[in-house]
Amino acid sequence: MVDVISSGFPAAACVRPVVIDPAARSFLLVPDRAMPPATWSVPRYSIRPGESFRRAAAHHLRRELRLRALRIAPVTGRLPASRDRRCEEYFVLAAPAAGGWPCDVRALLSPSARWWTTAELRDAEVQVEPQVLLDLIDGYWEGWLPDGVVSLE
Repeated sequence: MVDVISSGFPAAACVRPVVIDPAARSFLLVPDRAMPPATWSVPRYSIRPGESFRRAAAHHLRRELRLRALRIAPVTGRLPASRDRRCEEYFVLAAPAAGGWPCDVRALLSPSARWWTTAELRDAEVQVEPQVLLDLIDGYWEGWLPDGVVSLE
């Protein structure tokens, strides 16, 4: 997993952009190298002082993946910092601005990235970090989550 939190000092907040494909109701995950090989996750980036989590997500997706036409979903998941998490984490869902992604986003994210649906992950009993990410995605697809920041505790 990509983890660009500066070493030494924990960041106050991190953004974890989730690249989604609304037409296929799927999203991209990468193998989490810090966890057992069967665990999948999304990248984690530090949020710079004064930067919003939505802007940070767009910034990193544009810089790292060279994705220009993005639409940030109105629903964001939030996990507070804890003993297991070095920083407060915001899960921001990013979709293409129109139609599908203009390029092979999977290959840009990581050679080992894979498109998944929540049903595939649950049926195969695949480990996802954090597991509540699946609830966030399902809530977004099914429309039962309100717009804004939703606690994933």
